[in-house]
This record gives sequence, structure tokens and C-alpha cells, in this order.
Amino acid sequence: MFIDFPLREAVSRALETKGFTTQTAIQAAALPHALAGGDVLGLARTGTGKTLAFGLPIANRLEPENTRGRAPRAFILTPTRELALQVAGELEWLAADLRVVTVYGGTGYGKQAADLKRGADIVVATPGRAIDYYKQGLLQLASTQVVVLDEADEMLNAGFEEDVEFLLAATPSERQTMLFSATLPRWAENLAAQHLRDPLRANVVQGESVSYEEFAIEAPLTTRLNILSNVLHVYGQGQTIVFTRTKAEVDELAKTLSAQGHAAEAVHGDLNQVQRERVLDRFRAGQVNVLVATDVAARGLDIPEVDLVVHYRFPEQMERYQHRSGRTGRAGRAGTVILLMSARERRELGMLERSISRKLERVAPPQPEAVQGAKLAGLQRRIAAQTAADKSTWQEVAETWLKAGDADALAGLLALTLGGAPAPRSLLTGEEGWVTVQLKGRPLSVPQAVRLLKQTGVGDLGRVQSGTTSGYADVRPGDVGGLPGEIEGLQVSPAQTVEAAPQFDRHERPRRRPRPENRSRPQRYNR
Repeated sequence: MFIDFPLREAVSRALETKGFTTQTAIQAAALPHALAGGDVLGLARTGTGKTLAFGLPIANRLEPENTRGRAPRAFILTPTRELALQVAGELEWLAADLRVVTVYGGTGYGKQAADLKRGADIVVATPGRAIDYYKQGLLQLASTQVVVLDEADEMLNAGFEEDVEFLLAATPSERQTMLFSATLPRWAENLAAQHLRDPLRANVVQGESVSYEEFAIEAPLTTRLNILSNVLHVYGQGQTIVFTRTKAEVDELAKTLSAQGHAAEAVHGDLNQVQRERVLDRFRAGQVNVLVATDVAARGLDIPEVDLVVHYRFPEQMERYQHRSGRTGRAGRAGTVILLMSARERRELGMLERSISRKLERVAPPQPEAVQGAKLAGLQRRIAAQTAADKSTWQEVAETWLKAGDADALAGLLALTLGGAPAPRSLLTGEEGWVTVQLKGRPLSVPQAVRLLKQTGVGDLGRVQSGTTSGYADVRPGDVGGLPGEIEGLQVSPAQTVEAAPQFDRHERPRRRPRPENRSRPQRYNR
């Protein structure tokens, strides 16, 4: 409990006003040592309360001052302007009697320079802009008592190694230093060894259970956009962030999703601060339900109530999966994480699972019936939210249709609103124009499934997959009606679900069929 700490009265009041009573895991691990002035090396995911873990010791340590032009006594470095603004916002209510100045790139120098000249107790900065002001003599670091490096692993990913080391060298060696990160790359570990004095290592990532479900869906690039749209209908009942790699693809996804009826907007580095804040305000207010973002653009976003995270593409670095996924399942809320992948990325999926020590549940792409049901449920929620005035505009028409029993007109209206007859879709690949059939009764290899189906007169065959108790194959919708109910003791029917393909240990090879005794090995001839 926070009341157990000897805090300044102003800090205690701020916590009480915000309703903070119980500590998170990283706060409970770090605060006793940090409040005593000790250095801390904290490992914790995004959204676990890291800001308060270092902000509370700063707010409690620094006494208010009013000297104009005073140099900061606390210096906090973050990898992005969004995170800098978020951290500064937290400190402004936690330490209302201290002056917090935020400096970051992507905007003009004038206002930030003027704020530094007036004086600051705490400066929250991105490395590049901090160095600019330091070299101009506007940012004085000689009086710094506390230094914080927040999300150190992301500073490495952003290429800030030299900048961070330069700024640390400009601060007094007897300072208190706190480093927080979701992962600990070698650079961050070396940095901690060089600049932290006998630090407390608070690792709440190791052995930590996540508060979100994780699914992997096979989605070929040719149909991935349509599968994404269906995923948003079925899984995205609240606020969603879709991650991809490039700004161009962010714009393309946001535009296409909007055309498909999703309230989607893009956020990436080409937007100025005013544009970004406008998009984020609309997202927080629920006017936008889907935020499509690059990894860099989403760092530090202060959005606590994200229900679904979709990885449209594999992250370029495995540790970024944790950063992306950590946007959901925060503050005690449950969440869902979905990774879209191609068949060729199964090896990458295995590497990811080993790196996070968890398995992602393999699920099929949402089927048309589930998508239609989700669309209808969404329409009913929107209807319930309409005002009486809006409904009264069409009340007379609705009553006329009901009296006439005109179900055909109502069905047509629903078809126009939610979409008409859906195209069949493969359970194996998500591609339209295929129906997945199951041959159930015994283990079946791919060649065996192909032979049996071809015997029944099936024409085109798509993906064929073996299972531990069944075989699965994609056939054209026109061939489904001609399939018998049974083939050689196997029950044949359209599949409702697909079991995972048999997995071999990476050191184990499937056994080959034994060679008949009377069959000699073919003789090799030298040419």
C-alpha cells in the first residue's frame, strides 16, 4: 500500500485524489529501494505502472523551488515524443508543486527553449532534442540528482545509444539512476553496469503471466486484408490497434478498412503533433475504433482501454511482439492478441513462441457465418444507442412494413447494411472460393487424402492437411454436393473446425515407410 511509505503530504494527497492505493508488481519491487535513493534496474512490460515506479521517488525527493532559470534536478529520457508527453502528464498530477518541462523533436524550438529558460524541476526529453538544447546551453545537467532511462530497449532500437551515453556523461556521477525496460539487450545491460551503482534488479517480466489471449491465424498476403476485416468484426468488439511495418501500408490498411465499414484511422511518423493528437483523441472518445500504426508511432500511446491487438505482419524484432501486445490487457483488463501469418512463417512463429515461452493458439480465419453474426450484433448495439428522435424519423415506415409482414424488404435492408450472401472461405488458408472438408476416422497423410478425393471425382484441390485423427482438404463449392458421406471407412463432411497439424520435435524426423524385404535398393551408375 502507498500509505506505508513516508511520502510528502502533497504527494500522498495526489495519490489519494487519483484513487491509487495498491501497488503493481513493478512498483512493489522497485519503490522501497528507489524511495531510499538507490539505483534500480527494472524489467517490466508496457502498461504495468513503470511511470509511477520512478515518478514517485522523484516527486517525493524534490522540494518545490521558485528560482527563475533553475536547472532541472530530475532528468528523464524516453525514446519517443508520445512517451515523453505521457510521462510528463503523469508527473504533472503526481508532483503538482514541481515544474515539469517536456522537450522533444517534430515541433518548433521556440516554446520549449522559453520553458527551459524559465527554469524546471523535472525535464522529460527525447535524446536528440535534449542534445540540441544541451549544446545550445539551454539544458543544464550539472545539478541533476535523478536520471531515468525509460524503455531503454526502444532507445537502442531507435539508434540512440551514443546520444544516451553522451547525456549520461553530462550528469553528476553521484546521481540516482533508474533504468526501466521490457527487455534487456546487451547494450542496456552494459549501460546499467557502467552507470548504475549497486542497483536493485526488479524483474517482473520473468515468469509473468499475461492478461490477454494469444491466437495465430494463417492469412495469405493475397487475402490478408479481407481476413483482417473479418477478424475485426468477430474479435474487435471494442478498441483495436493494428500493427504493421511501413507508413505506406498503414495508410493503405486504414483507407481500405474505412471503405469496408470500419471506423479506422492511421497514425505514423509523417503526421505532425496536432494531427496525431486529433486522431488519438478520436480513438479515446470511441469515434474511431481501429487505430492502424507502425511500431515507432505507437510507442508511449496513453490508451489504457485497448481490447484487441492485431499483428498484421511479424515484427522485425521478436521483442517488439511484447511491446505491441502490451497495449492490451492493461490495468487488470482482459485482452486479445492476434498474429496474422503466412504458411511460410511457421518457423518464425516457433522462434517467437520460444522467445516468449508461450504458445499461441492456432485458429482458423473467421468463417462467413461468424462474421455475419458479429455484424448483426454490432448493428443491434448501434440501434440501441440511437436517439428516440432519430428513430422517430423512420417509425412510420417501420410500422407499415411490420403490418404488411414485409420480411423481404427487411431482409433486403439487412443485406444492404451488413452485406449479402458471403462467399465460402477455407478454414485452412482463409481464401475465398474454397470449402474445407474433413475425412474423419483415422490418421491420414496428404497423398492418401488426395487419392481418396480424386477417386470421388473432385476437380480442383487447394490446401490439403493431415491431422492426428483426420485429413482435411479444400475443394470447390460445386464439388461438395457430389461427395459421398463415407469413403473407405472415413466420414466425409464439411469441416467445422480444423485440428492442428502434427508437430514433430525439431530433433525428430518422421519415420520412413520400411522398405519391403524383396525390394533391393536401385543400383547407382557412374556417368
